[in-house]
Order: sequence, then C-alpha cells, then structure tokens
Amino acid sequence: MGDSLLRPAFALLLLFLFPTAIHAQEDADPGAGVSGEHDFNMYCASCHGEDARGNGPKAFSLALRPPNLTTLTQRYGEFPHDRLVRMIDGRDAISGHGEREMPVWGVWFKAESAQELGGAKGDEASVQRRVDNLIDYIAGLQAK
Repeated sequence: MGDSLLRPAFALLLLFLFPTAIHAQEDADPGAGVSGEHDFNMYCASCHGEDARGNGPKAFSLALRPPNLTTLTQRYGEFPHDRLVRMIDGRDAISGHGEREMPVWGVWFKAESAQELGGAKGDEASVQRRVDNLIDYIAGLQAK
C-alpha cells in the first residue's frame, strides 16, 4: 500500500518541480524566453503593422513609410538576413541609408538585458538572440 501511494505523490512532485526548473533556467538567461513574435508585436507593429505590411498606427507620422516586411524575399531575390541584422540592431550605420527614424534596437535590448541583470553590463548574447528571433519571425512572414 505504501508504494502505491508514493508513485502518484512522486509524479505530482515532478509536475511541480519541472516548470520551476524551466523558469529558473530562463531567469538565469535574460531574453532567452522572448520570442520574435512577442518582440515584433511589442516593438515593431506600431510602425510596421500587426500584419507587417508597413501600415501600423505610427506609420503615417513618419517621414518615410515603413517597408512591407512580408515581401523582403521578393524584393531582394533572397531573404536579406544580414541586412536585417544591421537594420534591427542599428548600432552599425548602413551607408547610403540616410537619416534613421527606426529605433536602434540593439541599444534598447542591451539596456533591457542590463536591467534584467540588476544593472550589470548588458549581455550581448541576449541582444543577438533577440535580433535573431525577430529575423526568424519576419522570415516566416514572407509571401509565398
């Protein structure tokens, strides 16, 4: 009888411990659980639109209308991954691109990382991971 009660109790204990272990891992790695879709909706959709077609509520107040992000592959002949890394991160200016209205998300994500680390120096790896997650999300939006 004792063994038959221990198994369900042990299984229940594992159910409670397993999610805790996952959250502890995410807490140790700021930005690890942030999806590209989350960041897009949080930071990009106000200009690029929820559908990523450049029609967000702030788009009409900008000097240049934000591009339709669903047609990047069509316009460039292939998905412009490296160009998007530079554009989203924004800390390295793209020559010939003119004045930048788009926020420099690399600085923003680094500051958020520092805040999550209690003010310690921001984690460059988490910045890159968030930029990569955004690019992966945008790649998935490409018109077929």
